[in-house]
Amino acid sequence: MCNRIKYQSIALKAYFDALKELYEEGILINKKDFTGQIGEWIVSSIYNGERAKSGVQKGWDVVVNGKYIQVKSHAKALKNSVKWSAIEINSTEIIDELIIIIFSHDYKIRTFYKLPWKDALKHIEQRGKKKIKNIIKWEKLKKFEVEINRLPKKEIISLFI
Repeated sequence: MCNRIKYQSIALKAYFDALKELYEEGILINKKDFTGQIGEWIVSSIYNGERAKSGVQKGWDVVVNGKYIQVKSHAKALKNSVKWSAIEINSTEIIDELIIIIFSHDYKIRTFYKLPWKDALKHIEQRGKKKIKNIIKWEKLKKFEVEINRLPKKEIISLFI
């Protein structure tokens, strides 16, 4: 058992050191949602955009050349069968585009959807549950799927393939 504790402490130290570096590099900006922040960083990096300063920014997450983008990111466990994103709709928010990034359990990009917000609104369904009211099912977004090898900034994308 002593060896196991030793390896666990080494792994935890490496994890904490990596988190510190990710904050210092501006990839993580808060302690809220690791997966969401990775997705926002990817979008802002590959499209030369600017991320929202607040981790609780409503509506858009990245602005690129005056275009406001909402980013949804998911890291799916091997046995997770959920295939939708929760979407909040507020008529006062400015959103021009929706990007959904689906990672594997080990943060490899499986799917990248990019669609105009007006098209996203057509695919949003109401669920009736209090906590998650609106969803967008990925199966309905196939025509908006971007091939991963066609994404810009291959040096960034290569970290996730």
